Amino acid sequence: MTKICMSKQLKVVLIALTFFVSISHAQVSKVIGGHNPWPPYIESDGSGLVRDILLAAFGSQGMELEIQIAPFSRMIVLLEKREVDFIAALWWTEKRHKTILFSQPYFHNELAVVSKKNKLINFRGAKSLQYKSVAAIRGYAYHDLLQSIEQLKVIDVHSLHACLELVHKERADFAIADQLAFKHELRLDPSLNDLVAHSPVLLSWPLHIGVNRAHPNAKEIIRRFNQGLMQIKREGRYQQIIAKYFGEHAQR
Repeated sequence: MTKICMSKQLKVVLIALTFFVSISHAQVSKVIGGHNPWPPYIESDGSGLVRDILLAAFGSQGMELEIQIAPFSRMIVLLEKREVDFIAALWWTEKRHKTILFSQPYFHNELAVVSKKNKLINFRGAKSLQYKSVAAIRGYAYHDLLQSIEQLKVIDVHSLHACLELVHKERADFAIADQLAFKHELRLDPSLNDLVAHSPVLLSWPLHIGVNRAHPNAKEIIRRFNQGLMQIKREGRYQQIIAKYFGEHAQR
């Protein structure tokens, strides 16, 4: 075979590879993420901190983003059925890792135990919850920890606000709440000002997007999100988004 023939064949192969790569990228020109309302991260209309970060990251890769809203447990089912491409805000667990591909973390959550101010307790971590009742959001990953606590009664509800209301009405001893989300709820509903978040925090977790491993474009979606996240951090857009919501308390 002559060098000219080999050169022509190589060009054909390169053109074919370029074509297939472009087709692959075209198939992921739009992604659909889902979550339950979780202000200020995700509002009931899909807006909020999470959407802004994801929109910027995917947008930097030329991808459109749609956010759907439903109860979290329902979103997990939609992810399994591949009716949404990913969960927009997800904590990593060993169990989830078996079926879900996780992105690089794009934020960091600190989860605290909340009680009424007039309840005199000496909170010293998870063991302080023994023989108590805790309001928790159905399907959230902290259930693994709660189930390990002796004689703890877990009351499953659909939202953080519902958790806090149960504590406010003394129908539950405690609630589990992200600290920033808890402060946001207090600003929206002054009647909850009789509640307090305890230290130390119960859990500290990074936040990811998560794609069903069975999704045909799972690796591509994660790869392009990770690339977009790095790009918006490098350009300073990520920091601007965080500052929009948390000002001087913005994460770095």
